Amino acid sequence: MKRITLFFLLFALAKLVSAQQVLQYNFENSLNEANGDGPALTVLGTEGVFVLDTLNEISGSTKTVYRFEKNNGLQFNNIAASGFIGDSYTIELYFVFDELASWKRVVDWKNRKTDWGAYVYYGKLNFYNILYSNEAPVLPGEYTYYVITRNANDDDKVLIYTDAEVKIEFTDGSGAALIDADGMLNFFYDDVVVPNEASSGAVAMVKLYNYPLTQENITNNWNGLGSQVFGIHSLQTRVQMMVYPNPAAAKLNVNLTSFSQNSRLTATLYNSQGNPVYFNDNFYGGGVESFPVSIYPAGMYFLQVSGENEKASSTVIIR
Repeated sequence: MKRITLFFLLFALAKLVSAQQVLQYNFENSLNEANGDGPALTVLGTEGVFVLDTLNEISGSTKTVYRFEKNNGLQFNNIAASGFIGDSYTIELYFVFDELASWKRVVDWKNRKTDWGAYVYYGKLNFYNILYSNEAPVLPGEYTYYVITRNANDDDKVLIYTDAEVKIEFTDGSGAALIDADGMLNFFYDDVVVPNEASSGAVAMVKLYNYPLTQENITNNWNGLGSQVFGIHSLQTRVQMMVYPNPAAAKLNVNLTSFSQNSRLTATLYNSQGNPVYFNDNFYGGGVESFPVSIYPAGMYFLQVSGENEKASSTVIIR
């Protein structure tokens, strides 16, 4: 009986983890999804160009980006993606606008049919016509790390971040931040109701999650912005990892001998709701690392360990 129960617990967690998916667009001379898991983005308006740009915010690194002219942009076809973006999601962007006077469209959920949606307004954030932020770190000619989350399990709460700080927060009871029946999510291209509220600019990264990231997730992504933008995690090799004892009551040991010797690793433990409960970016490959688990409620968890070139994961039971 215990074996049957454990099987179903493991099956449920595997289903939870597999259900949480990410689509990433890195613009390396292509609008294709980086791992081939989703549809390519399509051009709205006039086709832009791929150019090398210097990302001063990421140690002056040079990267290929997609540059678009004013009131032109990109579109994600949610129908072709089988409804990937539902009522809970995250949109993660790294982009630059050339000028910020008045409203400049960032995201449109209603396929250009309404003036509602996400803008930058004179450097502040705005979700029209619900809320304006106070000052935000958005400047013309400088790339901005910009994240939108919507959580249907938390009163349809919408949060908009820049540089990992919440600047906009509201309850989306009207569904203003839901994709309508047309199934299109548009970036940088303004509506036809009050048109041309847009800027020329460039985008270095678009990531779409079919679940809401937490503040901790977003802070970690911001701190590791280079690997986010350059897509290093998509190039990682999966290696084997053993955890013991499993089930664990007091301490969990993680055997990292399959990872490269002395490579620096990040470990994250997720609960059964997919929320991180433990984070450590000082694990090292080639040995065994441990951490206490007695502080966590009994149940099923998921451990992910990743480095620059390698990654591994394991289901963990805490009792």
